[in-house]
Amino acid sequence: MTGIDAHCHVFVAEGVDMSRLVGGAAYEPPPFDVHDHAEHLRAAGCDRGVLVQPSAYGDDHRCLLAALRTRPEALRGVVCVAPGTPADELAEMHAAGVRGTRVQDGYPGGVPVEALVEVGEMVAPLGWHVEVWTDVRRHVDGLGDAVRRCPVPVVLDHLGYLPSDVGLDAPAVRLVLELLAEDQVWVTLSGLERLLPPGVDAEGGEPVPAEVWERHEQAIADRVRALVQVRPQNLLWGSDWPHVGVRLPVPGAAGMRERLEHWLPDPAVRQAVLVDNPARRYGFDHGGAAAEPVAARPGSV
Repeated sequence: MTGIDAHCHVFVAEGVDMSRLVGGAAYEPPPFDVHDHAEHLRAAGCDRGVLVQPSAYGDDHRCLLAALRTRPEALRGVVCVAPGTPADELAEMHAAGVRGTRVQDGYPGGVPVEALVEVGEMVAPLGWHVEVWTDVRRHVDGLGDAVRRCPVPVVLDHLGYLPSDVGLDAPAVRLVLELLAEDQVWVTLSGLERLLPPGVDAEGGEPVPAEVWERHEQAIADRVRALVQVRPQNLLWGSDWPHVGVRLPVPGAAGMRERLEHWLPDPAVRQAVLVDNPARRYGFDHGGAAAEPVAARPGSV
């Protein structure tokens, strides 16, 4: 089994000047291009990948589109387009391999989460989805209604971007599970290093105490299991390479795959999350007969 890494970024492209950043950019873009990304995919045991528009570049998609055109059979893209983007620009992006757009309030440079429905209506003719990067707690009162009204599928990045001390009974987690059970959302299993609880110094250069990290890893593994129990056919996996804005040590590509195997010990579920689900969501050629979707477990939410 190979796989599809559904969440990565590139920051440079030959002949493209990407020196201008959005105001208040959260990080300095590292010098990684589509060829570095291809090396990452090989190391991760993946043959295809999805490139997400970096927040530092706002709505300047030149680097992303150049990367997609370099490897059209192996790559798909997620852009960041605001309401009112001309239809001809969207069509050009679609031809390059874009299959989704993002709303977010994780870093400066994004389209607001409140624009979810409007953006969804704009990209619906292309069959795209909308990815949402936000701490679900910020929008717990209105996100469910917005997702249900959105005319296209919705993907929640980074496990809902909820710190690991937010338990399974918390309203935000319950909302994610409910929307997943209703087939209203997809969820990306990614961003473990971004989900440390408040008060843990993830940016001071000091290692996280072993007992704190163990609790953190276990809590995220429990969240993943809860999602698998509900609807494994709507789960995706992303390495989050090259981990911009993360101050913690991050495992290499092989270590990321080992983490996924720990999260998903069932080979059929791994096949779904790594291959079948992202092939459907991002419009990849499956490369053979499509496997039957993995059924939700008995007694799921």
